[in-house]
Amino acid sequence: MKRGDIGIALVLIAVVAWFGISKFMGEDGAAEGTYAMIEVNGKHYDTVALTEEPRDIEIRTERGYNLLRVSREGIEMVESDCPDQLCIGFGHVHDVHGTIVCLPNRVFVEVTGDQVEGSEPDAVVS
Repeated sequence: MKRGDIGIALVLIAVVAWFGISKFMGEDGAAEGTYAMIEVNGKHYDTVALTEEPRDIEIRTERGYNLLRVSREGIEMVESDCPDQLCIGFGHVHDVHGTIVCLPNRVFVEVTGDQVEGSEPDAVVS
């Protein structure tokens, strides 16, 4: 090996180590400290971190049933017994200030915490 080959090998090792450490430390696009705050009928129900292992949250009230799924991708409404089913169409919500609302069952979910770089709005129109 020549001196230039050793330099290229060191650069490649540094790049691979950087990618490995960033994946190991959890830098997967979700901001550290990002949470979903869940309110039912105007009262705090639960606060869950979006970086934890996938889990389901069942909400049963006198108004109806909702099933939320929390994962690294965000939070989403996967089941609801409301008549219009609009809340299921929100998909994965992961950006700060993103919301899911089920009006008939009075379930409100908002993502709070640190913003991921690049997730802020491009423009605000008043």
